[in-house]
Amino acid sequence: MDATQSLMLLVAGFAIAVPSSMIGVGGGFLIVPLLILVFQLPAQNAVAISLVAIWGTTLSATVAYTRQRRVDFMLALFYDIFDLPGVVIGAYLTTLLPSNLLAGIVGIFILLISMLLLTRKETSVSSKTMERIEIESKTWKRSRIDSSGRLFEYNLRRPSLALVSSFLSGLVVGLAGLGGGIVDTTTMLLLGVPPHVAVASSEFAMALTNGTGIISHGLLNNILIDYALLLTAGTIMGAQVGSSLAKRVRGETLRKVLSILASLVGLRLILLALI
Repeated sequence: MDATQSLMLLVAGFAIAVPSSMIGVGGGFLIVPLLILVFQLPAQNAVAISLVAIWGTTLSATVAYTRQRRVDFMLALFYDIFDLPGVVIGAYLTTLLPSNLLAGIVGIFILLISMLLLTRKETSVSSKTMERIEIESKTWKRSRIDSSGRLFEYNLRRPSLALVSSFLSGLVVGLAGLGGGIVDTTTMLLLGVPPHVAVASSEFAMALTNGTGIISHGLLNNILIDYALLLTAGTIMGAQVGSSLAKRVRGETLRKVLSILASLVGLRLILLALI
């Protein structure tokens, strides 16, 4: 690798991590094709390197969001319950069925939830109505006070859906080398979590999931250290900038950006299945 390629990796890691950390995703949907198309790396190496770089993004963003007190750790850990089996099963299924077919299935799911997210409208309800909804739906009542003193109160509707999301986000990691944040963050928003809390909590959840993926690929010797280190250095710096900028962006804006981004990821995976 020459100096120009080294600089390109560093800059690319930074540029991808800034917007990714703002909306609660890892950026793997950009890193993987970059490594394959621009640097001409084999797919298995691109996926492995992507997971290392995403880990840099999520760890760095988690540190920043923890300082902002916007990470709901219990919620994030709840989302991680089935991540590990999802990663393992996803990796195993690629040895039994065509990976492009499986990627297409995941892409369809992501596209559907992105459409739901894009069309979902916030509603204002009275406290009595909220209490009735909480009793009838058995919602999980949560609250956070961030470092600026802003209070976030929310009721997690249908917590069982979070467990489904947990498994699917792990499946996304195992199948396509993506961070899984697209699934986690979008379902958090659909379940009633405020955008800023959803983004922060998703980054922490992804850090744990991606660690499992890195270990798996490391044992298979798929990680090219020189590429991984340069990209990760860029993502760590970019995530600090992105998480800082996220404080200045409206939650509704984050929701719309995420829904559009999720649609693009879903379409990418579906096209991969058709090629």
